[in-house]
Amino acid sequence: MESIEGITSLSAKKDMPTSATLPLANAETRYRVMFLSVGQSPRADIIDEMLASLDMPIDALEIGALDGLSKTEIEEFKVRPGEPSIVTRLADGSDIVISKPRITERMSRIAADFQPNEFDLIVILSTGLFRDFESTCPTVNAQRAMESMVISLAAHGSAVGLIQPLAQQVDELDIPALAPYKITASYAADGDKRLLASALVDLADCEIIVLNSVSFTEADRQMVAKASGKPVVLARRIIVSAIRLLLLGTHPVAAPGVSPEFEEKLQRLTPRERQVLSLVAEGLSNKAIARQLGISPKTVEIHRSNVMSKMEVNSANTLIRMVVAAGHP
Repeated sequence: MESIEGITSLSAKKDMPTSATLPLANAETRYRVMFLSVGQSPRADIIDEMLASLDMPIDALEIGALDGLSKTEIEEFKVRPGEPSIVTRLADGSDIVISKPRITERMSRIAADFQPNEFDLIVILSTGLFRDFESTCPTVNAQRAMESMVISLAAHGSAVGLIQPLAQQVDELDIPALAPYKITASYAADGDKRLLASALVDLADCEIIVLNSVSFTEADRQMVAKASGKPVVLARRIIVSAIRLLLLGTHPVAAPGVSPEFEEKLQRLTPRERQVLSLVAEGLSNKAIARQLGISPKTVEIHRSNVMSKMEVNSANTLIRMVVAAGHP
């Protein structure tokens, strides 16, 4: 494997993480999915719930960006004054606040080290990492998926409220693409009912609430939805929808309230067009989509045009709103 700044492979170096197989959805066909998380593996608290929601035969592997590091080495990633932060979990169950730019760089090197066709899908299992990860495998970037979804909702005129996991992330929130829209942020830790209730006071004027971290659970979503009486979007659901589209070329299971018209339109798409739809929903450029799917940008442009035509939309924002509405009733 080609060396990347001294990194020769994911498992050959002491300071690089190794993969660990998680429980399989069933014992039939395998889709090899690599979950790349910010902290240490395993993150069964997140991945098990996603696999249960997918209910697909997935051979799931996981790498944590801090796997294999000593306590001293992990200390080097702790956030410094003036640095944007991200919170993650270590193998002993403790949380740690680390430097967003430095962990992002490490994760980008891990993702770039994967070989073409090594996995059917790579999932960047963290919101808050504002960059595209170079990969020759189809990739779900949780942050890009969430960002595109928030933009599509805000562009439609909705006042969107974001709940971040850390207080300092409210001030650190700097997404240029969101600047033209009405976005309000607050904070709460997952499972903290008191802080979630306090966040809802801050977001009282918002029409839609987004739990903007993969650490938030379905129980958190239900509690916030009940307390606010508003639609609540969960990061894990967005990621699950993207995984299903990319692996199967099919839409997430139909739920009450999903328009039969939308389902009918989706069935018009070829499997490749559904993959393109999912990556367009992440806001990826034609070149980035081409690189992940191993096709030319011109071919992506053709597929993208077909998707817009068959779904009867004239903009990516409209397309994203349709997918979000259908997948998150």
